[in-house]
Formats: sequence, C-alpha cells, structure tokens
Amino acid sequence: MGVTKCMCFGRPLSPGSNRAWTIIYFISSWLTFLVAEACVVAGAKQNAYHTKYRDMLLAENFSCETLRKGVFVAGAVFIVANMILNVYFYMYFTKATTQPAHKTTRTSSNIGMAGYA
Repeated sequence: MGVTKCMCFGRPLSPGSNRAWTIIYFISSWLTFLVAEACVVAGAKQNAYHTKYRDMLLAENFSCETLRKGVFVAGAVFIVANMILNVYFYMYFTKATTQPAHKTTRTSSNIGMAGYA
C-alpha cells in the first residue's frame, strides 16, 4: 500500500476495467487484513485468558491445547488471502496507472454547421 500511495495520492487511474478491479482488490484486501487482525488479536486474548489462571491449577507446563485450534489458523488463512489480493491489487494498479487515458479522436477540429432550409 505504501508503493501505491494507498490510491489517494499520485497519478490518477485511467478509466476502465483495470481501475474497477483495482478498487475491488483494494477494498477486499483491507477487509481481509481487518479480519486476519481480528482473528490474531482474539486468539491472543483467548490464549492470555486461558493461561492467566494456569498457575493456580498447578499446571506449570504451558501448551497450546488450551486454545482452540482454528483461531490462529483462520488468521493465517486470511493473511495468505490478503497477500494474494495485494498481489492482484498491485498488478491491476500498475496496469491502470501506466495505461494512458483514452482520448477521443476527432476527424476535424472545425464545428460542423448544418445549413438552414
């Protein structure tokens, strides 16, 4: 996102399908990042809660068995999905910025006037 200046600054995107795909991948990559971050933070919070009182139960050896297996796995899956979406975002972003905007070609620079009858 730093290279592309977060689509807010820099060169404008040329209109077309590349710009549409760039916006779609930009939004979806941020959504997957937020979900992945929520999974990792929720897993860390749940792990901290479960390991907080382990010394009171005389269970000194810590293991990951107290945490549900799917919390960090879901975070890892969303991180990989975020990486793939960011690659596609950057690919379409470079296509949309390097492609020149379509200009209309005019056959003549004069304004055509119709005669009055």
